[in-house]
Amino acid sequence: MKEGSDKLSLAVDESEVDGNAQLMDSIRNMISPTKAASISLEQAGASIIQRESPAEVAKHFISCGEALEVLSMKIKKLDPDGEEGKLSSSRMFYASEQIILAGKELMGEKKEKPKGKAWIKG
Repeated sequence: MKEGSDKLSLAVDESEVDGNAQLMDSIRNMISPTKAASISLEQAGASIIQRESPAEVAKHFISCGEALEVLSMKIKKLDPDGEEGKLSSSRMFYASEQIILAGKELMGEKKEKPKGKAWIKG
């Protein structure tokens, strides 16, 4: 995570030099959820390598997903009216939902099965 953190810090510095305080604050606010997601994902990997219980891995997945959800909201604030910001935010939100779902499934929660022919759509 050090490299990613350095890049975010560099982006904050560059926006400060450019005098763009709003961008600087937005990027600064993204650092914490980015670090939290990274740490949780690394902990999940370590738990897998150490053969810890699926519930322990799931806990880290869910924490990562929650951090990604916060990050998706921060991304949307970067460009609230632009299509790219909305698209990036929605993709990040989808990723957060999927990793939380994976964590819940590891904990033994059953995924709701589609009714009727909904399963055809994927």
